[in-house]
Amino acid sequence: MIVAGEVSGDMYGGRLARALLESSPGARLSGIGGEKMAEAGVDLKVNINDLSVMGLWEVMRDIVRLRRILNQARETLRRTKPDGLILIDFYRFNIELAKEAKRCGIPVVYYVAPKLWVWGKGRIRQLRKYVDHILAIFPFEEEFYRTRGMPVSYVGNPLTEIIGDPTGADSFPILTKKDGETVISLLPGSRTSEVRQLLPHFLGACHLISRELDGKLKFYLPLTQTISRALVEDMLSQAGIEVTVTAGRSREVLGISDFSLVASGTATLEAFLLGVPQVVAYRTSWLTYFLGKRIVKVNRFSLPNLLAGRDVVEELLQEEVIPERLARAALKFLEDGGTAREEYLRAGQEVFRTLKGGQASLLAARKTLETISGGTG
Repeated sequence: MIVAGEVSGDMYGGRLARALLESSPGARLSGIGGEKMAEAGVDLKVNINDLSVMGLWEVMRDIVRLRRILNQARETLRRTKPDGLILIDFYRFNIELAKEAKRCGIPVVYYVAPKLWVWGKGRIRQLRKYVDHILAIFPFEEEFYRTRGMPVSYVGNPLTEIIGDPTGADSFPILTKKDGETVISLLPGSRTSEVRQLLPHFLGACHLISRELDGKLKFYLPLTQTISRALVEDMLSQAGIEVTVTAGRSREVLGISDFSLVASGTATLEAFLLGVPQVVAYRTSWLTYFLGKRIVKVNRFSLPNLLAGRDVVEELLQEEVIPERLARAALKFLEDGGTAREEYLRAGQEVFRTLKGGQASLLAARKTLETISGGTG
């Protein structure tokens, strides 16, 4: 059973599912995920569209619906007794499933483990108690978990194999950029709450950028499966700016982008590894932010800055996320003579080399099967 709760987890889960079926052709896979996992052969019991929630307050607000889905997943575990449970990110939901699996004697593997190096170490006791093996996707996570008594294997980051895969359905250059055109992409997140918080400010920044830049300017917004197109179209109509909305295809859009406005998350790393300059924004409810400030243990919150170990992108948090700040960050890169862009590209290449790309899904599948069969790894 494989459980992912958001778009990036579904993307990783789909690749892991394919690798599991290649390594163990007779395997049967079920779980919670989205279109990528379904395409890979996972029998979905719940779609991630029903789990698109971010933030402590947002989870509390939707607790009845999430609890119903969690109880359904627990019942599935008890009834079907799978040989193993693979959890992908989505900690608050998944740790409850890990507890149920442990009660049922089902081995638990955590792929894309909780970012305890961001949120503090309080959760490590639960992981030690309920999780049999951690599959780390960042190099520093291996030592972090091992020194805290967790069985862990660094398998590499699956995003590097996704970016480097020439056979991917969205890797063909369907989108094109006209000569002399400047393309700016908007990636406001994969959760409705993120889009509501960020997209109005992103659109305001587009207005300001349009005033400052001469020549052709094109805006793209790749829409994830978890976001209502009607919601976005309504916000665009109120903003009065022309933005081309695509169904998914974020990698294609980034491939022709000169700059990107991005919600904090996996998309920031994707843009970074693709060499697309960006500004990273994070904005949530005041209660989530108030509580989070007392838990978060790092000075930087975006993946490019965390992995590079220095500030390579500008981070805007809460009230800092305003059109003026976003536009200023974009114009800094777009009007620069090239020095800032070159430094950014070098930093991205350095990080790419550390992420052990190419076989993350296969290594994760092998470690999963080894753990399920009782190997120590």
